[in-house]
Amino acid sequence: LDHIAEVSDVFMDVLGKKADLGKEINVLEMMQGLTMDYLGRAAFGIDTSFQEDFNNPFLVTAKRTLKEVMTGPFHMLAQSTTSLGVLAAPIFWLNRIFGNFSFLTSSEETAKIIELRRKNPELRKNDLLQTLIDAEYQEEATQTSSDKTTNGIVKGFQRGRTLSPEEVIQISTILFVAGFETTAAVLSYLTFALGKHQDVQDKVRQEVREVLDNHGKLDYATVTRKMKYVGQVINETLRIWPPGLTFTTRQAKEDFEYKGIKYKAGTCIMSPTLQIHRDERFFPDPMKFDPDRFSEENEGSFSKIAFQPFGMGP
Repeated sequence: LDHIAEVSDVFMDVLGKKADLGKEINVLEMMQGLTMDYLGRAAFGIDTSFQEDFNNPFLVTAKRTLKEVMTGPFHMLAQSTTSLGVLAAPIFWLNRIFGNFSFLTSSEETAKIIELRRKNPELRKNDLLQTLIDAEYQEEATQTSSDKTTNGIVKGFQRGRTLSPEEVIQISTILFVAGFETTAAVLSYLTFALGKHQDVQDKVRQEVREVLDNHGKLDYATVTRKMKYVGQVINETLRIWPPGLTFTTRQAKEDFEYKGIKYKAGTCIMSPTLQIHRDERFFPDPMKFDPDRFSEENEGSFSKIAFQPFGMGP
């Protein structure tokens, strides 16, 4: 997690300089820069510091893309139907003809990075994008290698469907854009909640200090296993302000009956995330910020299916 620590150090430096000016800051903008740095390094191996340049074209495009997706025709249709189906293609086409659809720009930039790595193997990096590129080339290696077994399959490879170049571009772009907005939004709401609730902030600071004193650093294992209260605070933030999802939609794979209602295979069932998260039947006094709802002592106090900030189930 060295790159995470480096990005965090930059964030603290930038935040400190802004604090010294004694002016209000746009927390969402700060978190967008931080998140873009995290994702840029972990997913694409990009070392540019977006936190120090909010006008970076890549960051500007990502922000514009999310604005279009969350306010454009896709978002409006998502509120009134369970499946875009055949409408997706014409909507993309209309956006491309009559508007500046930034998602296409993001995809084109991703395609450039992929092509650059293909032509220059020395640019390989241990990140998400390289994993997707390697998955794409598995089939090609299977077909061209001379070191084959009797059934024609390259040793060390398994025959199966692999990612096409287009899929690599689409998957990496979607993961980048989606991860960027949701993480930045959650961090912004989390900062707001800590600012409003000093007692919660004090407990978070105390836990972080104790973990650092006992373990010396905040690596992945330490953060996920030892910082229980921080996890509770994050979950409570996700409950009150779930990022992005208006509905969780699942499709029935087969006919079934539930509480006297019969559903046919293929039926889409939509679950209103925000309404469930703020329903008193599951979370008493739902607008109260109370991280202890998610403590080990209160485990089982509400149905697990009632907490679904990123959906639930397969």
